[in-house]
Amino acid sequence: MTTSRGAVPGSHQASAPAARDEALLELVCSYVAGVLGFAGPEAVDPVRSFNEVGFDSLTAVELRNRLGGATGVRLPATLVFDYPTPNALVEYLRDELWQDGAAAVPPLLAELDRLEKTLVTSSPDDAGRDRITERLQALLTAWSEAGALAAGSDGADVAEALESATDDDLFDFIGKEFGIS
Repeated sequence: MTTSRGAVPGSHQASAPAARDEALLELVCSYVAGVLGFAGPEAVDPVRSFNEVGFDSLTAVELRNRLGGATGVRLPATLVFDYPTPNALVEYLRDELWQDGAAAVPPLLAELDRLEKTLVTSSPDDAGRDRITERLQALLTAWSEAGALAAGSDGADVAEALESATDDDLFDFIGKEFGIS
């Protein structure tokens, strides 16, 4: 997933899929209740169609706008007609927010293209450029480490790397980890 997305409850990547779905359902039902003037999310039946509970084109647009703002996902104008129940809408949002495997690549590349255009056309001062460079390097490090973890790197690999490291390698690593070099 990719997330510079909005504040979705339970959106941390480590969240269990069931917990993410539950948080998304709560979010969807909260917004449905708000748009329709219900007392709260518990008043929304996740299997009843939006048409059955009183949605029309105006309330459909309002729900789409609210959910889009909350999730950061660009939602279609026909959202409640394409995904006619809260449960169906949760499935759609889950797929949009937490893409895995090959499906995650195109949106990530599009986001990188957008970032590249922004960076190339901006002209911060030297201090700003340094801060941005540090953030990008930290992001790349985190991305690389996440990839190593996903690939199944274990403690044996780390131990082997430490055994074969020179003193200078170790001091460089410590300096980089603690920001002193």
